[in-house]
Amino acid sequence: MELEKISRLLHGGDYNPDQWLDRPDVLEDDIHLMKQAGVNVVTLGVFSWSSVEPKEGVFTFEWLDDIMNKLYKNGIYVILSTPSGARPPWLAKKYPEVMRTDENRVRQLYGCRENHCESSKIWREKVRIIDEKLAEHYAHHPALIMWHLSNEMYGRCYCEHCAENFRKWLRAKYGTIDELNRHYWSAFWSHRYTCFEEIEPPSKHGEMQLHALVIDYSRFYSDLMIDFISIEKNAVKKYNPEIPVTTNMFNITSGINYDKLAKTLDVISWDSYPRWHCQRDKTTEWKNAVEAAFTFDFVRSLHNKPFYVMESVPSVPSQFNICKLKRPKMHLLSAIQMIAFGSDSVQYFQWRKSNGAIEKFHGSVIDHNGSSDTRVFCDVCEVGAMLEKMSYIKGAASVSEAAVIWDWDNIRALQEQVGLRHDKSFFEKLPQRHYEAFLKNYVNTDIISSESDFSRYKVIAAPALYMFKPGTAEKIRQFVENGGHFVLTYYSGITNENDLCFSGTASNPVYAPYSLNDVFGIKVKEIDGLCDDEYNELEFNGRTYKALTCCELLDIDDSESLSKYMHDFYKGICAVSKKQYGRGCAYYLACDTENDFLHEFYKYILRNADASKIIGSEYVKDVMVKQRGESIFIMNFSTEERTINANGKIITLSGYDFAVLN
Repeated sequence: MELEKISRLLHGGDYNPDQWLDRPDVLEDDIHLMKQAGVNVVTLGVFSWSSVEPKEGVFTFEWLDDIMNKLYKNGIYVILSTPSGARPPWLAKKYPEVMRTDENRVRQLYGCRENHCESSKIWREKVRIIDEKLAEHYAHHPALIMWHLSNEMYGRCYCEHCAENFRKWLRAKYGTIDELNRHYWSAFWSHRYTCFEEIEPPSKHGEMQLHALVIDYSRFYSDLMIDFISIEKNAVKKYNPEIPVTTNMFNITSGINYDKLAKTLDVISWDSYPRWHCQRDKTTEWKNAVEAAFTFDFVRSLHNKPFYVMESVPSVPSQFNICKLKRPKMHLLSAIQMIAFGSDSVQYFQWRKSNGAIEKFHGSVIDHNGSSDTRVFCDVCEVGAMLEKMSYIKGAASVSEAAVIWDWDNIRALQEQVGLRHDKSFFEKLPQRHYEAFLKNYVNTDIISSESDFSRYKVIAAPALYMFKPGTAEKIRQFVENGGHFVLTYYSGITNENDLCFSGTASNPVYAPYSLNDVFGIKVKEIDGLCDDEYNELEFNGRTYKALTCCELLDIDDSESLSKYMHDFYKGICAVSKKQYGRGCAYYLACDTENDFLHEFYKYILRNADASKIIGSEYVKDVMVKQRGESIFIMNFSTEERTINANGKIITLSGYDFAVLN
């Protein structure tokens, strides 16, 4: 692939020269400063439709030719974007149907970005035309190394075109209206449909209580956006299929099933914006570092290979309630974290601050003052120098024996359920809390879906795997039977792929986790939701921990009780179980717990599974460890000094410092 032109890690970011075409002095400065900062790649054209096609059918490439030629002459490569993230005013004025219709069925006016209707044939045709024009003109330009399709895709449209496409999608999935009614449980509240034409996309002004309908519309629109990306991919590959394509993912709950999208892309890329320095405890950035690490391992696991950070911020992100400066040393530390967790790039949004509009205060490499005499520019130069020295890591893989399941369909269902906990963020954050326990045990960990290959892991954790899609239970059974160690928690194995509860009869009762009672040796009988000021307790390995949020009441069949509840009417009932099944072990955690318990619990499981640790040390507060290839990265996310034993080598790190062992 064309990315192989560059032997170094990529360093650069979004560059918007079309905002400065009347300032040749600024454009000249830019290239000089890029070279000074060790920039070897820029992303062009993300929002440049108005500059490339100022009038319908009139294409102006001269300015872009000039920029690309100058960049290449100075050793800087280009990731060229298709401009579909935002359309020019003329397009929306002439073809208003390209704009999205809100959930309440009101069409949006022109403005903003990512608010186009992916069903619109006119929109798709206009995007195809400009994409092919760009590809015809630049597909063999020596500066071009990758196509960047659209930008941070999110949101949905609810127009009649989308409604009709949704009905077609439903017909293809269910075949008959009777079959759909069965899967939707539509007899509830007299919602039985007589034909597909009666079905409307979900709306707060209409239907939101048929959860299968709501989840299906999420699936449909995800498929629609992936289909749209496929059209763009085909357009840009028409003139040179060797140029790889990507699109910048940015939020794992954004509305697209990234596991499916990943199958369309040659390269995975990610926009990373941790909220550094916004927590109460100013001595530690551990919480933010864990959140960032989780997303990096998520996107790395999509292709099980290195990815690219397409956007990050070298200074102040403007989208948060409080916009904090990065403290000294944090920019370099955050960059090394990206590399440690599998990125082959550090790239920024954006190179130079815009003079106007909503992102004019978003942190950039070059501030409004235009000067290189700034702390931020010096920090970026430091990262550029570091990346040049670390070229050996490019392409190196991360090997994991442990995985945590984060499943898009499962999260969608948990967001819709009205039962145990109405706080949607609780379930979204739960897999991250279990992932953090693996981090603290210093093992490499993948983030996978329930449809991923389980066979390459020794330990898999599935927090609140509420939805068992077809084949899920059997995969878990086989994994344990073949020697794997599987952790299932409360609120698992309750519904099928359409969020219908598994049910039985008096003669053939059904208990969660569905069809796996023999594997785990337990039956879930009830679940108790705890108020925020309530807790139970359990003992594990000689220590007492709090049980929070919820406590399931289990019947133990032939499993071992590792811990029991200590209070309330269910005192003495098993809270944590373990069962040997086949050559492996099945563990069940019946309650939400403190993070300290999770750390100790997974330490016990990882030891039993003989999973490889990166270093033998016990967790040192705020110190994160990751292995990539033969390199071990040790990062201190505290302002205070930390010392750790790295396989016999004593490493002392000052605040926000790191070490790389090769």
